[in-house]
Amino acid sequence: MQNNDVPINVLVTRPAHQSSGLCALLSVNGYQPICYPTIEIQTLEDAAATTQKLSHCDDIDYLIFVSANAVTNANTLLNNAWPLTNARIVAIGPKTAKSLQAIGLRPDIIATKPFDSEGLLAQLSTQLHGQRCLIIKGEGGRTALAEGLRQRGMQVDFVDVYKRGLAQNNTELLEQPIHYITITSQLALDNLFLLLSRKAAELKQHSIFVVFSQRIADHAKSLGCQHILISSEASDKALLTCINNSSKSVCF
Repeated sequence: MQNNDVPINVLVTRPAHQSSGLCALLSVNGYQPICYPTIEIQTLEDAAATTQKLSHCDDIDYLIFVSANAVTNANTLLNNAWPLTNARIVAIGPKTAKSLQAIGLRPDIIATKPFDSEGLLAQLSTQLHGQRCLIIKGEGGRTALAEGLRQRGMQVDFVDVYKRGLAQNNTELLEQPIHYITITSQLALDNLFLLLSRKAAELKQHSIFVVFSQRIADHAKSLGCQHILISSEASDKALLTCINNSSKSVCF
């Protein structure tokens, strides 16, 4: 069991502007969160074409937002002047839905647990022939959603409204032991080991990586991470529950 006099350090790798909620949850539950973003959300260098594409989405049947970042950055590009559309507004997860509501767009469909592409596909019709969708996302990322929609006959288009860069962090910050590391994407993990290359072997051997999905867990394992936990869904509360369950039996 954990020595109550020794704080349990949890490294939070979310982008800086998205880490406060998880850090607050961890603090309230007796953990010591360490905010260490590994991804920086960056604006596009040439956004004119992107803005033009967003401005002409009035003939789309489904407008799919893959993340809260997609909502925020698309709204910034349009200066909160969305075109009138009869499209069904789709949010992958409750955080994305909340971001849509904040800018005055009401989501018609919200992906249910585990709040990912697979969850959304399970809610949509298997026959989508003749339907058109625009997926609003960041550069790169997964292709599972687009592939699944195309298999159902949907015409799929994309628009990237931001890019993910390597965060700039003070590597000297991590002199203390890191008991848990929360990872919400493969890129977050890859960037972590780029930023902390000298400490990577130690983290892989001794830290417990708490990840959003089996896909990320497989990636972590392929990189040599020895201790991996998978949360039940893609949410801060699920990450906390995973850590709580583990800390009851792990001795640090």
